[in-house]
Amino acid sequence: MKIRFYFGILFLLLQVGGIVYARFTPERFFCWAPYDSHTLFETFVTIDGITLTQQEAEARYQYKMKGWEQRSIDNIFSLISQYEDTYGKADNAKVIVKYSTNGHQEKEWIYN
Repeated sequence: MKIRFYFGILFLLLQVGGIVYARFTPERFFCWAPYDSHTLFETFVTIDGITLTQQEAEARYQYKMKGWEQRSIDNIFSLISQYEDTYGKADNAKVIVKYSTNGHQEKEWIYN
């Protein structure tokens, strides 16, 4: 009986820890309300002076590169950074993401 009690307490503490952690990380994968922002974005990818089409960029990153993102925009940044730091390391890509979260002023993120 005691072991189930401690197991239950441990489970609840892990849940609370996960929620607290999610509130302080930009990706917010495990947050209780992960879809609390909506971002309109467009991505521009240039490799060796040649700008890729949207379809080529989507094929490169295996994800949409224009439109609405319901999760944190940091997920897009993470996806691009991970690809460019590994598979695309030798391509010398320059990536610009123009985005506006929740209708606020447009911002720009650059991976160089």
